[in-house]
Amino acid sequence: MWHRLADRLNHEYWPWQLIYLPVWPFYLYQAVRQRCAVFFTNVNPAIDMGGFFGESKAAIYALLPEQCYPKTVVVPPNTPVDDVLRVHRAAGIPFPLIVKPDVGERGAGVMRITDEVALVRALANQPHDLLMQALASGSQEFGLMFAKDPASGRTELLSVCGKRFLSVTGDGERTIAELLARSWRGKKQLERLGHLHGDGLQAIPSNGELVTVEPIGNHCRGTTFFDARHLAAPRLLEAVDEIMSGTVGVHYGRFDVRSESEEALSEGRFTVIELNGVSSEPGHIYDPAYSIFRCWAELLRHVRRLGPISLQLQRAGHRPLTLHALVMRCEAYFGWKLGLLRRVAFVFA
Repeated sequence: MWHRLADRLNHEYWPWQLIYLPVWPFYLYQAVRQRCAVFFTNVNPAIDMGGFFGESKAAIYALLPEQCYPKTVVVPPNTPVDDVLRVHRAAGIPFPLIVKPDVGERGAGVMRITDEVALVRALANQPHDLLMQALASGSQEFGLMFAKDPASGRTELLSVCGKRFLSVTGDGERTIAELLARSWRGKKQLERLGHLHGDGLQAIPSNGELVTVEPIGNHCRGTTFFDARHLAAPRLLEAVDEIMSGTVGVHYGRFDVRSESEEALSEGRFTVIELNGVSSEPGHIYDPAYSIFRCWAELLRHVRRLGPISLQLQRAGHRPLTLHALVMRCEAYFGWKLGLLRRVAFVFA
């Protein structure tokens, strides 16, 4: 009972407005100093709005060296069933594979597909661009936050976040659903997983059997994030720097990667599954062992890089968006009604 209460009270479940509380003074200071309300939107000139939201994953993959990420194919909107199967066979991507939206946030819509029936259901006649991607090798997933200095081109590895997928350990008596319900983390996922797996959650794992219930390494899907900075060996930094040296117009963000083990990651052996831009979070701030104060300190350690990078790039001719333009984009993307803010932003544009 105590562990469940402690899980529930941990800051990783707090509203994002509280998590980012100390960021607001920093943001206001930089905005006033640079006389630009949304200075951060130029930090990654090669990515739409720097990767703040609504960016195309396919466009980002195109910036990276081809050998560092799994084979990925764009499936256009309203693709007929026969064309889905034709595209899949031409691509030669084996099952299981990953399907995900080309534009999406926080792991929404990411699916692990195991056969043609599920592939057609996921891709055929959908209204938006979707990506069909080979499953990255490696059973472990990590987040690698980085900052690249625009002047020197030197890349710094800011943090390493390890991920533990949502799992249960069987006792030979309880169902997977009952085992999930014993923790606050698992209970939060029960309804979603019930829709996804149906009666599969009623299986009873044998005593000591480890069952990975959610193989997608996203915090909102129940994954536990932890600080893995001990893995930041020189060879890992060299591997990140090698990728970034061949990537133009990206200066701040996070690689989500797969690797065979912690040792393999430290040696620089990994596959990139996504690159996230300026709105990237250093996932290790949600480590259950962290206090909220340590979380805040780490968050500030990362975001303080944005101002200096933005300023360097402005001097090189890369202008940020205006606040008015950003408000218009928010209205179009999220469907928000921001009429008053839009008019104020227009006046100060």
